[in-house]
Amino acid sequence: MSQQERITEIKQLLETKHELKTGYLVKHFKVSNDTVRRDILKLVQTGQAIRIYGGIAALNLTGVPEYLTRTHILSTIKIAMAKLAAQLINSPGLYFLGTSTTLVQMGQYIDQNGVTITTNSIDNVVSFIQNRKLKVEIIGGTVDNLNRYTYSMTALSEIRNLTFKKVFIGASGITAQGAFVINENDANLIRKVIQQSQQVILIAENYKFGNQASPYKLCDCQDVDILITDKSLTKSAEKWFKPKLKILRV
Repeated sequence: MSQQERITEIKQLLETKHELKTGYLVKHFKVSNDTVRRDILKLVQTGQAIRIYGGIAALNLTGVPEYLTRTHILSTIKIAMAKLAAQLINSPGLYFLGTSTTLVQMGQYIDQNGVTITTNSIDNVVSFIQNRKLKVEIIGGTVDNLNRYTYSMTALSEIRNLTFKKVFIGASGITAQGAFVINENDANLIRKVIQQSQQVILIAENYKFGNQASPYKLCDCQDVDILITDKSLTKSAEKWFKPKLKILRV
């Protein structure tokens, strides 16, 4: 059995048991402790579960952690994806970055003058203002304390007067129906931004494809121009997107 097959089964077990001990997984899969530890590390580093003493636990009932939970997940994959995304900001202009624990890491890697970053993410602002080459603007409104973004009806109206060169979005789930997140207000705002953008760039790890736990739609897969991910898509997933989709893989 491959690691990916074991990880898929571990996630299924977590849906019912919620917590799994390392010893249990060793006996269940008939593999070594080291093999199970690597599987657990993969799940934890990609944000699919959390480590507990002696094993692993489910994030929550939906399988999608809140933003503050995800900020504590240290992932080399996220850093590599952020670096790739930063390379796409390669000319002056107005760009929009959504709320994402991957996108927030882009600020230190952007090396382009004349760039204005607009965002609704508080953490994006804190991160990006440290790069003195960037001008940073935050969308006004009420603050979602847990997910650390702002939202207002006024902001939706203001966005209609802007044109973004590129919008960078994250998603907690991607299916044939589109890209989804767990927060309704965030989805409403990003949908409007996408309408005002010349190019849509989606950043999502492979494990998020086929995840239907998130209820609020950001866009159709056909709206995406560039996909940044960590593994090749399956043939069925490729068909969700337009033929000219550009895929950048770390």
